[in-house]
Amino acid sequence: MNTIPLRQLSAYRAMRDGFLRLDIALDDILMATGRLKTLDDVLPSRELAELFDRAWEAASAQCNDPAIGLKMTPRQPMLGLGSMAHLVLAAPDIKTALSQLSRFTGVISPTTSVALDITDRVCRVTLRLAPGQRPAVHHRYDFMGATILHGVQWISGQDLMPLRVCHPMAAPECDAPWRGYFKAPVAFGAPEFALEYSLDILSLPMPTADPSIADLSEQLAQRWLAKQGGNLVAQVRQVVSRELSRGDPRREHVAAALHMSERTLQRRLHELGTTFNDVVDDTRRELAQRYLSSGASSPTEMSFALGFSDPSNFYRACKRWFGRSPGELRLEG
Repeated sequence: MNTIPLRQLSAYRAMRDGFLRLDIALDDILMATGRLKTLDDVLPSRELAELFDRAWEAASAQCNDPAIGLKMTPRQPMLGLGSMAHLVLAAPDIKTALSQLSRFTGVISPTTSVALDITDRVCRVTLRLAPGQRPAVHHRYDFMGATILHGVQWISGQDLMPLRVCHPMAAPECDAPWRGYFKAPVAFGAPEFALEYSLDILSLPMPTADPSIADLSEQLAQRWLAKQGGNLVAQVRQVVSRELSRGDPRREHVAAALHMSERTLQRRLHELGTTFNDVVDDTRRELAQRYLSSGASSPTEMSFALGFSDPSNFYRACKRWFGRSPGELRLEG
């Protein structure tokens, strides 16, 4: 759900600043789509995502540059965080800063969510973008991924680079721009966009840490997030994505991960016009599109990665979602 005018969205301001770096007038592109009356319009999240997709495609075509998103990071990386900037900067260490970013991404944009997963090997920062009429264009991932990378370096004061980058776009003919920018191996055709860092970065202290500012900023972020409807659907999709590889996601497990009861989860999703089962189905559909587009996995592997207990269930879901079987879709890809 989006309740904030386009002009006031931090994501819009960061894009506008990035476009200006290449002398591209974002506002002209947005108005030319015919989807806006003014820049003060409040758009539903899906329409907003579609608007951003079109803007990035137009900019890429104008510059004839498929890697344009990597070249548009804002001059000031905290610009894209808006009111979240103080919360991140006041954190005691990188781990807390990333955790706060994952909790309150909805304050920045209702079309974006960030998850922080820490394993015994790596720290994984996963970026998910709401789709418009189709999966998000890769330029949006490039821009947001580059902004996160630049932001981590800026707030730490160190030239921190990821160990590996996972990217949902199909492998380009020339992947040098991505490998050169991230200075790390890039796994294209991945289910999600993620930056994988060494665990060592988590304990790095923040030079700007301030407990009192952190407390006040968190209170402000909570109020803004509540105004946005809590960005609950994006949060549920994040948890569901992590649960799918273990089987059919259970509502009680997702509710517990979000620190609420099942009843509260059901009620809040109902208030947003959806249900838990609908969110699970939508998440599976979007991930299935990415798997099928990459062609890197067999239908059986996809079915289990999407939490289906039987490949025949995945077959039926594909027929319902796309009107064709997994095998037919892979051949088309």
